[in-house]
Amino acid sequence: MSKPIPSHAQVVIIGGGIHGCSVAYHLAKEGWKDIVLLERKQLTCGTTWHAAGLVGQLQGSHATTAFAKYGVELLEEIEAQTGQNPGYRRSGSISVAINDERLAELKRKADFASLFGIEASYLSTPEIAERWPLMNPEGVLGGIYMPSDGSANPIDLTNALAKGTRMHGAQIFEHVKVEAVEVEGGRVRAVQTEQGRITADVVVNCGGMWARELGRQNGVGVPLHACEHYYLVTEPIADLPSDLPVLRSYCDGTYWKEDAGKLLFGFAHFHPKAWGMDGIPESFCFDSLPFVEEDVMDVLELAMNRVPVLQDVGIRTFFNGPESYSHDGRFTLGEAPDVKGYYILAGVNSTGIQSGSGAGRALAQWIMRGHPPMDLSEMDPKRCEEFQTRDPYLRERCAETLVLTYAMHWPGRQRESVRNLRRTPFYHAMKARGACYAEVQGWERPGWFAPKGVAPQYDYSFGRPSWFPHAQAEQKAAREAVALFDYSMLGKLMVEGKDAEAFLQRVCTNDMALPVGRVAYTLMLNERGGIESDVTVARHAKDAFMVMSSISSTRRDYLHLRDALRPGEEVRLRDATAAYGVLSIAGPKSRDLLAAVADTDVSNAAFPFNSLQHFHIGHAPVFAQRLSYTGELGWEVFVTPDFAEHVFDVLMEAGQSFGLRLAGGEALNALRIEKGFLHWGHDMAYSDAPHQMGLGFACKPNKGTTFVGRDAYLDRKAANEGPFLCFIKLADPAPMLHHNEPVVRNGSVAGYVTAGAWSNAQGAAVGLCLLYPPTELSGRQALMDGQYSVLVEGRKISAEISLAPFYDPANARMLA
Repeated sequence: MSKPIPSHAQVVIIGGGIHGCSVAYHLAKEGWKDIVLLERKQLTCGTTWHAAGLVGQLQGSHATTAFAKYGVELLEEIEAQTGQNPGYRRSGSISVAINDERLAELKRKADFASLFGIEASYLSTPEIAERWPLMNPEGVLGGIYMPSDGSANPIDLTNALAKGTRMHGAQIFEHVKVEAVEVEGGRVRAVQTEQGRITADVVVNCGGMWARELGRQNGVGVPLHACEHYYLVTEPIADLPSDLPVLRSYCDGTYWKEDAGKLLFGFAHFHPKAWGMDGIPESFCFDSLPFVEEDVMDVLELAMNRVPVLQDVGIRTFFNGPESYSHDGRFTLGEAPDVKGYYILAGVNSTGIQSGSGAGRALAQWIMRGHPPMDLSEMDPKRCEEFQTRDPYLRERCAETLVLTYAMHWPGRQRESVRNLRRTPFYHAMKARGACYAEVQGWERPGWFAPKGVAPQYDYSFGRPSWFPHAQAEQKAAREAVALFDYSMLGKLMVEGKDAEAFLQRVCTNDMALPVGRVAYTLMLNERGGIESDVTVARHAKDAFMVMSSISSTRRDYLHLRDALRPGEEVRLRDATAAYGVLSIAGPKSRDLLAAVADTDVSNAAFPFNSLQHFHIGHAPVFAQRLSYTGELGWEVFVTPDFAEHVFDVLMEAGQSFGLRLAGGEALNALRIEKGFLHWGHDMAYSDAPHQMGLGFACKPNKGTTFVGRDAYLDRKAANEGPFLCFIKLADPAPMLHHNEPVVRNGSVAGYVTAGAWSNAQGAAVGLCLLYPPTELSGRQALMDGQYSVLVEGRKISAEISLAPFYDPANARMLA
């Protein structure tokens, strides 16, 4: 007779794959004994069992690489802890390139590995052929070898985690289906199963491809969809070396590993298929899907060319199994925004075996500590808009994620599916003038503008793409004349009511006792003194403020403000993002342009920096705030959608006399980087403190109201620990900086570039970077001691470090 389920648990985990077992194992290992894991059928029976089991440490971000690095550490020790062999083989891996751009990408990945102490080295084609004699070396330009990579047995690893979970006192129940998660007062209360009800303080959704439907029952968005995923296993191959490294040929869309005397080879798909559109069959357990040769024939031909022995050996296993992919290629990991105590770990894009152990540990630490153990903002469930969790969107977007898995990971690569969802009032007018659109959170945003005769279409490069000179001309216009940017998609959150000022004083670091018509830049901190967001706040009336957020943080900022409200506070929150079009006018001639069209005095005395005024442009009522994200003199003009094109036309006509040029996000990013302006989620996150980012000027600890995180901020400021944000410029004008390039001081890695771009004004690539000082107690000033360089595609490029921005550090231009 099976053991009955308990009536209560501190934590109930739903799903018995690699993720659920990892969360349970790490909670139990830390002493949380009252843990229950529920699996609808058998452990691993959904997706985990048929994973290829590749273990590659180097992933696409700091967090996922940290997950994978820990995963290898656990693989090396878990058998000693549990007696269960996880089937780990440290065979190494080789990734090959058959074109120059892929080789550049691989070299950048090897550079990135140095940030984590992961060994990665360049191999020539003959060296690769020596280690992988079955490979056809034709067209291979070289590759990267990582000796600490390998493979594991997915079922054995998961069973080892499950065994460890039980050894530490937690319980696992198979053949128990969760029918519902009960929520009361915005908090989880229990799970209802076929065998009874379990009350719980915390519920963790590790339901794999079922996680989306499970979450939807409680209004919890889990942006993933199952897609078909193929691999093949050959018949035994005579004299096949058992120590073959895993081989990846991204350009061929294929990977290979030795598998008990056979070759297992899998595919990145050129023609992906979403699966389970009508729901997943109730009977699904260790199941596979029909194998359709036409779906993989083009990749199979590439595979047989790269490894010719496949042309002569039979295929023993044709396998097609569903795996979950997310809409943006990132995990969903963290607490649900609308249900306290409801946590999610799902949508890991076919990296569950290599990342599952680390991701499970991170979520367990989050549950135990009450906050993330590291910067996991890229995975935050709060990042998703409602439309991004609906099936029609996910079927297309998640399938594209599968296609892009082995595609080039270009800087700034744009998605092609599910586009043109959200358009600003200036969309058509700007498109008619050559706008090439990028997409953020469904918003179409001009990336750059094509001159006549040039197609407004993105192409990509780690060097200089074809549109590079057009974006440079836009930078030049902003620095020397005047440029016009569409800011309409930036978040506009209204905070209104009798207690609005007192509320903002509590959640914001700057002084929010602003006069009507004034604007302030401020941070919002958490209780640990970390930066939850940076925003501008404008006071529109005694009881009305507008909080302006970045595009990708609008929903997150709204939820942060909502969750900070106290019972009885008379405060109303309202998202007014779509209520206004916004045009940013930036450049030394912006005052001349605005004066030519506005019925108000725009002199510095009458319209100072950080102020707000209402007036008319042409026949349209507008209001504008004098702010700058470019470092130039400038204004942000707000207009209702009905008058938007009229205002645009007036500005464009008048701007001809002042050299006005339309500009996009590519130019804006370079301008803000050389001016030293930060972007939350790229250059800082909730793990970083203001003193590290040079943002102490926005913190007013003596303003009379104790803001959230004040004491922790002061403690962290006094401790003065790094890393610290600095500014960097390459001595050589040829290389490009994008993101995550390691910064080397006196021969040792000291930090990395958080954001980079090529600056027209500086004549070189510039960046923001996070650097650790030589010793823990030496502080930010000590960073100036030493010789610096940046690793760019395996080369050390000499660099200059500065504690002040390279462009106009005294702010004379934007305050003029």
